[in-house]
Amino acid sequence: MAVSTLTDKGQTTVPLEVRKALGIKPRQQLHWTLQEDGSAIVQPQASAVDLFGSLPLPPGSFPGRKQEREQTLKAVAKRAATRGK
Repeated sequence: MAVSTLTDKGQTTVPLEVRKALGIKPRQQLHWTLQEDGSAIVQPQASAVDLFGSLPLPPGSFPGRKQEREQTLKAVAKRAATRGK
């Protein structure tokens, strides 16, 4: 069982074995959920960087930089032509 001490400022160090088991990184936020029995559940809060790539992209969603640029230029030209510019 891992043990830590609460300082006068309300701070504690999460024991190494707990950090490793939960995959907690420096400066990562922790989510605390208080239970009715007086206990607490602590879970690492996922960051946006951690979530990157967690969802699959739909097939054909990004054709590539060159094609994306060409499509954008065509769309801008079409919009300008319809506005008479």
